[in-house]
Amino acid sequence: MNLLARPWPLFLLAVAVSLYRYWAWTLADGISLSSEEALYWTWAQSPDWGYYSKPPMIAWLIHLAGELWASDAERVIKAIPLLLYPLTTLLVYALGRRLYDPATGRDAALLFLLMPALFLSAFVVTPDVPLLLAWAAALWFLWAAVQGNRWRDWLLLGLCCGLGLLSRYSMSFFVFGVLAFALGHPAEHRLLLNPRLYVAAGIAALVLLPNVLWNLEHDLVTYRIHAEISQLGESLVHPGALFEFFVAQFGIFGPLSLALLVLGLARLPMWRRGTRELRFLLAFCAAPLLLICGIALLTHASATWAAPLYLAGAVLVAALYREQRPWILRALELNAVLGMALYHYPAVLKATGRPLEPRYDAFQQLRGWDQIGYQAQREIQEYGDLRLLTDDGPLTASLIYYARPLKDPRIWVLPGQPPQDHYQLTMPLQQGDDGPFLWVTAGPAATEVLLRFSRFERLPDLETESYPGLRRRYEAWRVEGFKGYEPRP
Repeated sequence: MNLLARPWPLFLLAVAVSLYRYWAWTLADGISLSSEEALYWTWAQSPDWGYYSKPPMIAWLIHLAGELWASDAERVIKAIPLLLYPLTTLLVYALGRRLYDPATGRDAALLFLLMPALFLSAFVVTPDVPLLLAWAAALWFLWAAVQGNRWRDWLLLGLCCGLGLLSRYSMSFFVFGVLAFALGHPAEHRLLLNPRLYVAAGIAALVLLPNVLWNLEHDLVTYRIHAEISQLGESLVHPGALFEFFVAQFGIFGPLSLALLVLGLARLPMWRRGTRELRFLLAFCAAPLLLICGIALLTHASATWAAPLYLAGAVLVAALYREQRPWILRALELNAVLGMALYHYPAVLKATGRPLEPRYDAFQQLRGWDQIGYQAQREIQEYGDLRLLTDDGPLTASLIYYARPLKDPRIWVLPGQPPQDHYQLTMPLQQGDDGPFLWVTAGPAATEVLLRFSRFERLPDLETESYPGLRRRYEAWRVEGFKGYEPRP
């Protein structure tokens, strides 16, 4: 373990763990891209400064990976965490070493590397992958800037924050961490008077500016969606939602890792009595976590919003338990066992002759989409070179990826309502789109939709059964002669 307290051996271990996760994905039976990943792939075909529901970074990375490998296959998309997570691990190590010592950096990096959330993200690529890298870099440069006040560190801090915002808007929680650190102790108040902090904020704003301009051109669509997600409901408080959010954190950081963090926080001295290093970590772990818990109580908070906070949390646990390191080792062992069980339990069930059941299948939402797409492609060719028509965003994403190549697909839009997803925004069915179309729907087919076409014909259903109990089935119709959304007198 002492060898891992050096950067290069630790980096090579992180690469090896990432390769293992990639290998586990290649061995997984019947796993396809999620509808979210297929959506990001759709975005990547037209690089832009913004998209319907997310900033552009994940689409840029998928586009770049496709260009470098000259392929847009699933294996290329899944390689993104393989490349970025070792860099993030190295930054966590660097932060722990700079704040404390190499051993603390090593333990913090391992706690991050073996987080259960990272095992999951090898199977589902999300915007959190680049966000974690940007957040870790921002933490390192902020601490360096606070310590040395060098222009280089402040400028790079602003750049990292801007790139983080282009990855996911939850990077904005970083601002709360800065405020918590600056206001949490009288000695740090001067940070808010440092003009270089505001130069860094200005650089972050400049990096984000093209995305803001894109949203202004598109009726602030991305910001409106996030505002709708976070709006208050009829009830003032939602204790059930807060409980679900808190329980989910055990699955993100790890059961024992989070327990150690919570117990460590409970036994800490008062904020102002802690060391500067401790207050820095608390500002970027405990303080934003309390804010997000408050949001979860009042409205809605995604469990993954807290994922970047465990970068500082990993360093905090490693520092608090330096004298009780066996607990850190137990947390690492438990996370590793859980990760391997997540990957290999379907194969173990298969080898022992036991059936896999949907309620025990963590990847059931990833199964069967490729087969549905291939069947759709066959019917498109067999029944007259049809165009694709759907009425559901996630289904559209999967079909566009797996039923390729497609000619000018369309999606049904409810009349008089604003677009509900990227596809309704960019490729709605409109008057004059006569088809013919292959309309794929979860069914049963709505009569009011069929009557909006001059001709319609039922085709063989699209269906697949990944294993007994997990079946997907969609109705397929050949429709043409679209009359428009409103009934004609």
